Amino acid sequence: MFAPNQVGELIVGNAVATETTVATFVATASDKEVKVLSKDGGNVAAGKPFYVLQKTAGNAAKGLDIEFSDKIDPRYIDKITVKEYAPEVLKAVKIDGFAVGGVAAAQRTYTAEIRVENQLSPENFEVISGYYVTGELLGSDTATTIRDGVIVSLNKNLLRRGNSEFTVVADGTGILITEKLQDNKPGRVDGRKLLFTAQGKVFSNISNGYNSNLGLLTSVVTVEGSTGNGTGKFATNFEYFVKGVKYSPSRDFEYPVGFDVPYYTSKAGIYNTIQIKYFAPRNETIVERQYKVLTILVDKVTNVVANNASTNTILASLRTAIGTLATVPADLAVI
Repeated sequence: MFAPNQVGELIVGNAVATETTVATFVATASDKEVKVLSKDGGNVAAGKPFYVLQKTAGNAAKGLDIEFSDKIDPRYIDKITVKEYAPEVLKAVKIDGFAVGGVAAAQRTYTAEIRVENQLSPENFEVISGYYVTGELLGSDTATTIRDGVIVSLNKNLLRRGNSEFTVVADGTGILITEKLQDNKPGRVDGRKLLFTAQGKVFSNISNGYNSNLGLLTSVVTVEGSTGNGTGKFATNFEYFVKGVKYSPSRDFEYPVGFDVPYYTSKAGIYNTIQIKYFAPRNETIVERQYKVLTILVDKVTNVVANNASTNTILASLRTAIGTLATVPADLAVI
C-alpha cells in the first residue's frame, strides 16, 4: 500500500551533522543527525556518488549506531521532490435548512444520512442515518426540536458503531458532521481517512402519491479534507513497510528467533519529506533498469518555518553532488 518502486530506503533525522567525513560522522555525530557524504568517505563533491547517513542511539561497540542508504550515482537520478509538513485536515459537511423559528409541518420524516465508502471499492458503502418524525398536529414541533432530534438519533447510531467515526453537533440552523481522526497501528491498522458524503432529506408521511425527497435541506462541504504531508501517521506506516523489506520481511511470524527491527519515527513527528528517485543502469541485456526510492524524513520538532533550515541544508548538499545532472527543488521558506 505504500510500496516504492521495487526498493525503498528511509533515513530519519531532526538535524544535519557538521562532520565532513564518514569516519568522523560515525565517531562523533549525535543521535538523530543526518548527513550527505561521498561514497569514498569524504565530503560530498560534484559528480561523485554519495549516500545519506543517519546517526542513531544503537550500540556503537557493535556498529549498530548508524543507518545509511544505498549508493546514489548523480548520473542516474530520475527525480527529486521535497514537501513541507502539512497537518491532516478533517472533512466537515453541514446539512442546513432547519428554520430558526416557527412551527414545522406535521407528519414529515426528517433524516440525515452519512454515506461511508469502503476503502477498497466505492461500490461498497454503508449509510448511517438519523431520523425525526414530526407529530400529527401542526405545531407539534419546531425546527429546533427537529434538528436536535435528528442529531440525537444519528449520534445513537454512531455510538452503536463504536463512536470512532464522526462528531455530529448543532451549527446554527443546521447540523455539522465532522470526521474523526483515524488512529493507525503500523502493520495492522493504517488509519486511512474516511471517504464520505452527507445529505439531509425530508419526506411527507401523508399518502398522496408523492414519496420523493421534498428537497428542503441542503448539504455543503464546509472544510475539505486532506491527508496532509509528512504526518506522523504517514511516517510510522511507511517506516514499518520499508524496515520490514530491509530487515525482516517475516517479522510477525518468526518469534522468538526474529531480529529486533529499529524504528525512528513517531506518531507525534512533524516531518518535511525529501524523496530521491534513482536507478541502477542495465548491466546486462536481460536485466531491466532497477528503480529505487530514498525517502528522507526531517523532523521539524515544532511546526515553524525556521525549522525548515535543516531540510534546506540537505538540499544544498544534494545540489553540490548533483550539479546539473538533475533538478533539485528550491529551498523551503525559513522566514
